Amino acid sequence: MFNLSAKNDHQTSHIAAIDLGSNSFHMIVARWDNGQLTLLDRLREPVRLGFGLQEDLSLSEDARERALACLERFGECLRGYPSRSVRIVGTKTLRSVRDSSQFLAEAEKRLGHPVEIISGDEEARLIYLGVANDIAPDGDNRIVMDIGGGSTEVIIGKGMQPRLKESLNMGCITITKKFFMDGKVTERSVTRALIACLQELEPVKDEFLQAGWLQVLGASGSIKAVAKVCQANGWSDGTITLDSLEKIIAIYLKHGKLDAPIAGLSDDRQPVFLGGVMVLSALFDALELEQMVASEWALREGLLFDQKGRLENHDIRQASVDALAARFHVNMDKAVAVEKTALNLLKQVAQSWQLTTDDAGKLLGWAARLYQVGLDIAHNDYHKHSAYIVQNVDLAGCSRAEQTQLSALVLAHRKRFPAKSFPLDNTDLLRLAILLRMAAIFHRGRIKEGMPAIKLKADHKKIKLSLPVEWINEHPLTQADLETEQRHLGDIGYQLEVIAD
Repeated sequence: MFNLSAKNDHQTSHIAAIDLGSNSFHMIVARWDNGQLTLLDRLREPVRLGFGLQEDLSLSEDARERALACLERFGECLRGYPSRSVRIVGTKTLRSVRDSSQFLAEAEKRLGHPVEIISGDEEARLIYLGVANDIAPDGDNRIVMDIGGGSTEVIIGKGMQPRLKESLNMGCITITKKFFMDGKVTERSVTRALIACLQELEPVKDEFLQAGWLQVLGASGSIKAVAKVCQANGWSDGTITLDSLEKIIAIYLKHGKLDAPIAGLSDDRQPVFLGGVMVLSALFDALELEQMVASEWALREGLLFDQKGRLENHDIRQASVDALAARFHVNMDKAVAVEKTALNLLKQVAQSWQLTTDDAGKLLGWAARLYQVGLDIAHNDYHKHSAYIVQNVDLAGCSRAEQTQLSALVLAHRKRFPAKSFPLDNTDLLRLAILLRMAAIFHRGRIKEGMPAIKLKADHKKIKLSLPVEWINEHPLTQADLETEQRHLGDIGYQLEVIAD
């Protein structure tokens, strides 16, 4: 989430990441020493949030209580951390909850930091980033798989960059709930579970097989648990094969229940282990895998590296914004000019409006680069098309909340403020929208002689815009646009005074 307020803009040498998964909640705290990641603390609790997702897509009360109690404990470790140093993400279950706003508000209260819900595509990117920083790339294609509680991510990448990503609706909890919830394991339930996983893979497997790879890596709890079982039973050094998976399934079939005693399997993993094994078996089958090596790092470590990049201004979100602008043929000369003017206006009022020039500047600048994307669809009401695209496209590095903020700015950059769609109670975001609107006005037409010297002052809801008198007289259309803007801002309680110097 963008931190727009300067009141919370502090620095720290430590960073933290929390992954609110469908099976477990993880927290990791680290610091950076000479470019190296030094882990300071790591916590994991098997919350089983996915088991609490009910048919109406609400969370059961006991799952909610388990989750919030865990977050209360995590929050004790995070007090005093500035928001820019903490990244908290929710994955499949929180993506699926019908109305997560109340839960997220309660979670933020306990953690002291906002929770972002990320898309499956973003989850896959972060997983690949974590794995790639754990096991050095060798220059060839590699395939990475991560079996979570509610979803499974499959990624093909080269070097540090993912090339092909899919998030599939199957995980250790979803398969357990659907086929083994009564605790019994039969030939029929195993076959049905395997077929269901293969059906989920059917639409995407050919594209992955065609891309090809030379290295197969797995990540996160289910796959690491399988690797430990393989090693504990003497089947391998921890390398996973199809034969080892068949041996695990055979143990379950012989015992007939989910509580089958398996060497190397921890008690907290046991309730969902077979569900993960079935997903992994389907992956081996559909993708014709021979063996897999488990990585120690995954999503949460990817979050740390991503956060480090943001703090050091190596932000993948910038590349995502520029790629989207190019895809929809944005006039970048004009977009960059609007961005420059908007950031100049922000710099002048940042102190009086208590806005950061970091996150607020990024959000404002990216909105300036993207507000025209809708023109590729139609000129009429293009701001609505732009907002829809920004809200719904996959922007690598962005959470749903961040895309919602960006989309809101794009929607509000012209005409009357969209009172029904824009969060007018978000004062910081509203003020950024005002700055974008004014910047867009100055670049609505082509101004050959360049921009005038613009002076902007703000005092709460009173805004003073000073322009050279000669320039105003020579640009009657801009003057008319500013008069219209005075009325639009008046509708939302802001007073714009235009002064001719």
